Amino acid sequence: MTAVNHRVLIYTTCYNVLDGVNLTIRKIEQKLLACGHSVCILTTKSGNAKNTHLVGEHQNRHVLFIDDSVPIPFCEDPKNPDMSYHLGFSLSENMRDQIANLAPTLIHICVPDCVSLYMIQYARDNEIPLMGTYHSNLVEYMEYYGISFVNPLLRGFIRHQYSFFQALYVPTPYIQKCLEEEYELGKATKIGIFGRGIDRERFSPARRSIKFRSKLNISDDEVL
Repeated sequence: MTAVNHRVLIYTTCYNVLDGVNLTIRKIEQKLLACGHSVCILTTKSGNAKNTHLVGEHQNRHVLFIDDSVPIPFCEDPKNPDMSYHLGFSLSENMRDQIANLAPTLIHICVPDCVSLYMIQYARDNEIPLMGTYHSNLVEYMEYYGISFVNPLLRGFIRHQYSFFQALYVPTPYIQKCLEEEYELGKATKIGIFGRGIDRERFSPARRSIKFRSKLNISDDEVL
């Protein structure tokens, strides 16, 4: 069977904010490129622009910055703009044309917002496979920030979007159960688990160094 090289469009709101979510997305991106696929990152202009090409540029990699986003009030720090978060609000005609010219064969959504609504409709109109990865429990975040009154609307908004995905990958069985029971997903959307544990080759007992322990005054039997 002939291998297919895909053109994957990944929508993540804050690609240049180097948090756990976007470090995971960057690993997925590099794996896709290494397998011969093309990747287009669609994101807002939040974060540090210098982070756009941390691992260098690639002929099969594109980054598109949407021109209409809004800062999240409780995730914005004027003293540390590199860690300020935005949500996509809309896509201009020019941006939509650029996406159409890229002609993605697979769309991957990392966060549900207004832009992802457009990408869902675009995927449906053009019969493009649509998938997502689940990274944050947004409903619980609202409780932390004292605005839990929005949770019924937010839960419905999230359920509406995820129900259009052919596949949604979550980090743990607990999250999978939560989405299947509380959000009633899993009937039309296949929910799978993608583990994000440690690199067992890098953090292997085979790399144990007595010399390193001695240098830091750590005893041989002390657990690090």
